[in-house]
Amino acid sequence: MKRKFVIFVVIIPLIFIYCAKPSEPSILNKIMSIDHLIPTGGYACDVSVSDSLLFIAEDQNGFSIYNYLIHYQVCHLDTLFDTTPVPFENIRKITAVDEKNLLFIYDRYGSPAGIKVFDITDRANPDYIFLMGGDTGNVYQIKSYAADEEVYFCWSNGNELHYGSFDIVWHPLPVYEFQNSISGFDTNEDYFVVAAEQMGFHIVDKSSGEIKSTMDTPGEALDVKIVDNYVVIACREAGFAIYNITDKEAPELVIEKEVGELIYTVDVENDYLVLSSHAGGVYLYDISKISNPVFLDNMENDDIGYTYEAVLKNGKIFASTRQGIYIIKFD
Repeated sequence: MKRKFVIFVVIIPLIFIYCAKPSEPSILNKIMSIDHLIPTGGYACDVSVSDSLLFIAEDQNGFSIYNYLIHYQVCHLDTLFDTTPVPFENIRKITAVDEKNLLFIYDRYGSPAGIKVFDITDRANPDYIFLMGGDTGNVYQIKSYAADEEVYFCWSNGNELHYGSFDIVWHPLPVYEFQNSISGFDTNEDYFVVAAEQMGFHIVDKSSGEIKSTMDTPGEALDVKIVDNYVVIACREAGFAIYNITDKEAPELVIEKEVGELIYTVDVENDYLVLSSHAGGVYLYDISKISNPVFLDNMENDDIGYTYEAVLKNGKIFASTRQGIYIIKFD
């Protein structure tokens, strides 16, 4: 008797699974691309952007001024020329009021360390004019702006926020002190919003120094941007969050979004929000409806390297990285 052998062919479908973090956004259409790279001799730790110029803090390589419209380096300084030439050591922060010809840099370990002020009327030859040497250890953020013909300058370090005006000399206003450490901040004419790390954020009345409210955040608050009656908070491990601060004494959470990377800085221009993540690159969102941010695109670490900050200006993103400043365009 013959035996019949029946061969069963079992077809096992190959299932390809894309493994991503549940909170990681999905890119439908790539709209970001690198427009230009401005290489720097040191890490580009910080950048201040005007309508035509970049002011770049290059850590151990000093600072530079660069015209990004014509791609031309206006100047580069790695040494402070005062009575005796002294090399800059670690320029970590920079901010400029271009229209008032003033530039502020933070040299963390310089000789002397502190915040140095330059007259940049002659862009190619900045003139050193002033040193702020007190309370300048471990400065987290510096900002400057013009209002009512005055130039205002502020910085955060430790648990203090310093604020005042500058016209050749420094005119300090009362120091704002907090119980715990603070990080980034933003301001308008009436109040400060201060990122207070594990405490969340504070809203502080400028005139009285009174803390109007303290709001816990879903993660560690590191940076903040005021947008009309809202604030956007960089919440490190928790992505970012948006709050309605119409009532300064009772902010309301509008939305929180996880990104899948640690978020350190935020910036907003018109309907766009940009986030920087040291190891995760740059994230772009549409916030035309601020209660519903829409993820648009991500420029990854593989493309631009370790990223310290991302700034929106005139419809472009300026990312300060260890390679230099990437100018990123988006459609």
